[in-house]
Amino acid sequence: MKQTPKQFFSTPAGKLTLAVIAMVLCWTVLIVYLSKTSAGGTLFPSEADIDIVRNEIKKETNTLNAEMANLQAFEELQDSYEDSLASYWNADRDGQPETELRNLISTAAQNAEANIQTLGSVRTSSINNELAYADLDFTVVDEYSKVIRFFAEVEKCTPRLSWRRVEIRLEPNRARAVTGPGARPGAAATTAAATPTGQMFRTTGQVRVIKYSPAGNTAKVSTTAAKTTTTAAVAKPAAGANASAATPAAATPTATTTNQPAAASAAATPAQQGSAAKETTNKENAQ
Repeated sequence: MKQTPKQFFSTPAGKLTLAVIAMVLCWTVLIVYLSKTSAGGTLFPSEADIDIVRNEIKKETNTLNAEMANLQAFEELQDSYEDSLASYWNADRDGQPETELRNLISTAAQNAEANIQTLGSVRTSSINNELAYADLDFTVVDEYSKVIRFFAEVEKCTPRLSWRRVEIRLEPNRARAVTGPGARPGAAATTAAATPTGQMFRTTGQVRVIKYSPAGNTAKVSTTAAKTTTTAAVAKPAAGANASAATPAAATPTATTTNQPAAASAAATPAQQGSAAKETTNKENAQ
């Protein structure tokens, strides 16, 4: 007896055949889908498709190598920067260069027994949030040997100072004329009051350090500056000799101005002093 398809698929053999057909269809659809997502969109790519994939892999490999080289260069630069921080002026370790840098130069001149004539103020200029330049100008006038010793002392400073510029010039000998009551009116002012022990040299230069301020140092410095300002505003100025000793630079011009009339009187000739005395006597008689 012949079975209809419906009757066949209702039997166990028919159900098994139907399951096998459905599984074959599923695998066919899956293979076709995967072949479309591969290179070239085919299940079996050609030689041209393979070359395209190889070129893409080579291109991506070159890009990866370039990025790795950039990363290595950046890491080397970072390591070099961190190694250089040890030689920079650390504000937490070495103090603020606005004051300590001047002390270093003064100490170097003192150790070399060199006469430091002028010492400027420290100028700073920012590089970034952590680094800044600190420059200091100075002038030393002394014998050549002492100038050389001064250079050697500067090289010993820690942190090490770098030279922005330096100029050494021969200082001319300027003889001071003999003046006073005993000087003859027609005498030439050629006699030197003192004979120099050696030829003098004028040395002008500028030193520089790189200041490193760690994180949080800016707030610390601002707080210290505010405390210093408040203390200076509250403190009372010293009187008498203490005030003069506290400001020697200001006291020097005052002393010079005060001594000028005495020096002028000492330099006046006896004839001029006699005329002044006669004029005073005549005024008293007239009164």
